[in-house]
Order: sequence, then structure tokens, then C-alpha cells
Amino acid sequence: MKTLVLILLRFATYSNTLNAVSIVGGESMDRAPIQPIFDTSTENVTAIAGETAELRCTVENKGSYNLIWLNPRKTLISKDDSRFIDDSRISVERPNIRYWNIMVREVRYNDSGEYMCQINTKPVLIKRIILNIKVAPEIIEDWKPTKFEVQEGKMVELVCNATGVPMPVVTWYREANLIRDYSEQPEGERTLQGETLRLHNITRFCDGTYECNAENGVPPIATKIFKITVQFPPEVRLTVRRLGQAIGRETLLECKVAASPHATIQWTHNGTTLPLHLFKYVTNLYNDGVHEKTLTLNIIDIQQEDFGQYTCHASNGLGQDSETMLLYEYNIVTGPRRPQVTTTPWRPSGRPPPRIRPPSTNQGIITPSYYEKKQGGRNQQPSYGGSVYYNYNTANGTVKLTTVSILNIAVLLYHVMRAL
Repeated sequence: MKTLVLILLRFATYSNTLNAVSIVGGESMDRAPIQPIFDTSTENVTAIAGETAELRCTVENKGSYNLIWLNPRKTLISKDDSRFIDDSRISVERPNIRYWNIMVREVRYNDSGEYMCQINTKPVLIKRIILNIKVAPEIIEDWKPTKFEVQEGKMVELVCNATGVPMPVVTWYREANLIRDYSEQPEGERTLQGETLRLHNITRFCDGTYECNAENGVPPIATKIFKITVQFPPEVRLTVRRLGQAIGRETLLECKVAASPHATIQWTHNGTTLPLHLFKYVTNLYNDGVHEKTLTLNIIDIQQEDFGQYTCHASNGLGQDSETMLLYEYNIVTGPRRPQVTTTPWRPSGRPPPRIRPPSTNQGIITPSYYEKKQGGRNQQPSYGGSVYYNYNTANGTVKLTTVSILNIAVLLYHVMRAL
């Protein structure tokens, strides 16, 4: 009996050996299945919403094992080459025999999460891929106004609600310039950020265009524009309070008005509206800025009745204002005429002519000099000098007189005879 049991055990062992080994062409072959080589490491994949995300899974020696993909909600995406999910954006891509990738086109934020690539070995091998979706910033513009009309002294609140992944940062600008915040950092400055911008005790200098930019590193940057108009009653300012002008001339009066909305402006003379249809009065309106205008009044050919008080009136829906100036007569004073000063040319008198001493040199032609000699005695008048010119030629030791010299001597003799 004992021998029979040993024989049966040996037979069972031999049968198992035959099942595991077969003889082919005189050689033995191992029939045990080969285990797949499978990467089980966890990966992170980042994609931007609207683009295509590629999730990779590689297997070597897959054999007859099945490979499946599951989405973050544990829904079956595919089995081997076949797609099971009803989403045309997802497909199985195999650029190589080792690759079993899936492509998710036009990814959305709800596509993010953990995807699993599994092969049904024992135990099951799993590769985990975490898909992160970045979403460009977006500003919700439906429920908040973008245009404001507010009176001076009031408060305005601008809201810029932004969404995106990661959460965007909202920065504020005014007229394309960064708005700085000095309240919390007296020693410096920082850019004003946040979804809400409050303007307290607003003034006319706060109006204009405001802009919020939402940015999270994913292009494009989201932008929302606000328009603020500050309203206030008119303020009238005159360049001069008193102005003088002469009758028959013309003058120009100026009136500057600041208002929002723009005011109605007019001139009055002594409380009466001016007849601007006449050629005598000409008005012109000039824009000096966003809120300020200048109204000029040109008065032509001023007469006595044109002098008096001129008032500039301005009004809009929030109020009115006026200022008055005085136009008075200015007399032009002319001084006495200057007397004309005349000079009398020199005329010969009864005084004796100057004595002329002839030159003592005999060298060529010279220019003579003349001398003034005062006569002695109480009743005699002193002699005087005159511009008398002579020309002497002493080449032969004698004085030769030219025609001019003879005429001059004749004149002198005439005066001597009259003096006698």
C-alpha cells in the first residue's frame, strides 16, 4: 500500500512536468507568460484651456494583456485601441508600438484631474497622470455698469470681478497710468490692486477713463474700461475787474467758465442782454480744457453809452454763477509841442579879422596856420579866429599867391575897409 502511494506521487509530478515543457524539434520551450514592462511612476501634465493635452502610457511585452484608460471620474475612456467614452475630443494615439497615449483636444477646466492607465496583470499595474488645466483670465461684465455720472463730493465704486486658473491679480490704471497707493506705506508706494476700487469725496480732477487689468500668466490679459464724469455747477472767473478805453476805439472782454455739464454763457451790459446781431458786438467761444471755456466780447467803436458794468452769466442744471467788471472812459493826454531850435550861420560883423602870420619856411607847399590875437585896451574887442585857408609856394624864396589866395586877400581887405 505504501509503495502504491509513492508510485502515484511520482506519476503526478511527471504529468506536471509534461504540461510545463514541450519538445519541439528536439528542444524544450518554456510556456510560462512573459510579464510586461510597465512604467508606474506618477506624472504631471499642464495644458492651457483650449489647447491639446497629450497623456502618455508606454508598455513593452504587452502580449495578450488588456490596457485601459480611466478619466478622473473613473469612467472608462478606452480599452486597447477602442474608445468607449462618448467624447469626440478624446482619441487613442499610437505613434509607436510601445505607446498607448490618449489625446484630449480643446481641453476645458473640468478635464483636469487624475487619469489612470492600467494593465490587467496580477497585481494590476497602474500609471497615474495628473492633468492640470490653466485658464486665461476673464472679467464678468454683465451685472455692473461701466459709465458713471456723479456730482463732486460723492463716492464711486468700480468693480472688476475676474476669474481664471490660477486666480488672476487685478491692477488698476487711470488714463493708461498706474494708480499708486500711498495709504498703507507712507515711506514708499505700491500699485493699487484688488477687484474693487473706491473713490471717496470725488472731485472734478478725478474724472476720466479708468481701466482694470486681470493677469495670471496665461495670455491674453483681460481688460475692463470705466468712464467717470464728475458734475459740478458753473464757476465764473474774469481776467480783469476794471478796464479803460478811449472813445472811438475797440476793446476785448474775457470771461472764463468751468462747469460740468457745459454751461450756457452770456454777457449783459448794465443788466441788459447785448444785441449780438449788431456788428458792434462780436463774441467768440474757446475750449480751454475738459471743463473750462472762455467767452470773449469784442466791442467795436466804443461810444459814451458803451461804458458801464458788463456781467458774465453762466448756468447749467446744477446751478449758476456770474461776475461783473467795469469798462470806463480813458482819456488820452497829449503833452505840449517841443520848440524848434534853429542855428544862425556866421556872418561877418564889425569886429576885425584875425591876423595871419605867413610861414617862414621855404620848403614846398604847406598848409598855413592862423593865430588869434587879442587887442589891448578897454574899448577894443578881442579878435576871433576863422577857418581861412592859404596856399604858399616858396620855391624861389618869394611868396606866390594862387587864385584862391588872391580871392581870400580881397575879402579880408573888404572887411578892413568897412571897419575903418
